[in-house]
Amino acid sequence: MEDYVAENKRILEEWRKSLMIEDYSFALDGIMNKGDFYIDEYGAVRRKESGKENTLWNECPLRVLFLTKDENAKIAWDVRTETFYEKGYGLPPENKTVSGSFFYQNEACLLYGLLNTKLAEDGMIKYDDFSWEDALKFSDENIFARINCKKEVGGSKILDSVLRDAIKENYKYLKEQILTLDADILVCCGSQNGNNLILNTVFEIYKDEFEYVNCVDGKGTGMHYNKKRNKLAIDAYHLAYSIPKCKGSDALEDRYYETIGMYYEFLKHLKKTEGIDFSTSHRK
Repeated sequence: MEDYVAENKRILEEWRKSLMIEDYSFALDGIMNKGDFYIDEYGAVRRKESGKENTLWNECPLRVLFLTKDENAKIAWDVRTETFYEKGYGLPPENKTVSGSFFYQNEACLLYGLLNTKLAEDGMIKYDDFSWEDALKFSDENIFARINCKKEVGGSKILDSVLRDAIKENYKYLKEQILTLDADILVCCGSQNGNNLILNTVFEIYKDEFEYVNCVDGKGTGMHYNKKRNKLAIDAYHLAYSIPKCKGSDALEDRYYETIGMYYEFLKHLKKTEGIDFSTSHRK
């Protein structure tokens, strides 16, 4: 059995040492913790490492990895300890309140939709098909991962030039970390102004094996498929970024259908053209 957790820790430590910065300025990340819940010194609901993360990742039929820019903080925290619970409501299971952060709400919704939408069984999971309590419970019980492309802490916004320089400087480590985790779905949360530095980096890492898939005639989908490795890279906005588009719906619902709606079309496209169902992994 591959030891993804240990290898990820090794890469992070080498990365931090190469930058010659202290722990409090370097944001750890990777496969999310699934141990006991606790409340940190700032009141946030966090999770400890359980020791089962590696087994869960090895056995996970469809691995989802969120690729984001950096942390909006002066002091770094460990991404792997994050949960989607709101502060001030205690620990789960008593706490059933979702975080007020659009970033976490969006991440929770996308995770639920990606891992529950299938061609077989019930088909597409619609936004109204699940509650926040469902999404929270699901995120607790299912393994997933998140990687920041820039490990040094930052602000609420980042210039393309700063992110590009950080990726270029640390490309060796970022490439190694992404390849090591070997996710099936890579949600590249960096699209802006018709460009996505994070998605472009994924293309480079996988040697341009990804091809754009136009699932619906005349509509851009943001779906890029690597047939050789059976991986999907999604061109997505930053998780905290919202653009209301559909009449009668809110920004979160729009973001959900923007990704999950097209993911479902992607599954239908693959079934029609390749004869496979991507809703379960075909990792060898």
